[in-house]
Amino acid sequence: MPHRIIINTAILIFFLGAIAFSYMYGPYKRSYATPHKTISVHSAKELDNIWRSSSVHGRIAIIFARHLNPQFSINGFPETDYIDTAMRHGIIRAAYYVVPDAIWSDVISENLLKNSSMAPLKTTNSGFIILHEGGRINVMPLSKFIPELNENVLVVIEEKIWSSQERLKIDNYFRSGLLTSDLVVRIE
Repeated sequence: MPHRIIINTAILIFFLGAIAFSYMYGPYKRSYATPHKTISVHSAKELDNIWRSSSVHGRIAIIFARHLNPQFSINGFPETDYIDTAMRHGIIRAAYYVVPDAIWSDVISENLLKNSSMAPLKTTNSGFIILHEGGRINVMPLSKFIPELNENVLVVIEEKIWSSQERLKIDNYFRSGLLTSDLVVRIE
């Protein structure tokens, strides 16, 4: 009889721990922007301020942009590594960094990967994954990106780099419902 009490107590503690863990780190911990909005920015600092002031937390970010890290930046955006900052503060738990197909070879070139401050890298069929202490960053060309997410995501779009066909493809993700977002940030 005492063994049964110990086993039942252990099972109860396990389930209560699983519930507490799910509450602290699962979907219940995610916070969304209300109301849904689309905002334009000119700098990574503005983007970081918008994410913080919107009180979003524990989210997935889809970033349609040319550069991932500040060392990749040619035109000054991002001047800070907003993905790293957001992951360290729990704003995002994972990111999909999607680049135009035309520059994919530049992104995967050895020089760019050597200069990356985040490591290690893991190659996949669609691109590669950067393992970060705050989550995973999936890096891929637009042609390999298939949004299969069952939640609202944070979206960042660098407007000027996409061809009209690529912009149409991105817009169709939203129209079709494959991609839903409560906060879209457009980089001008």
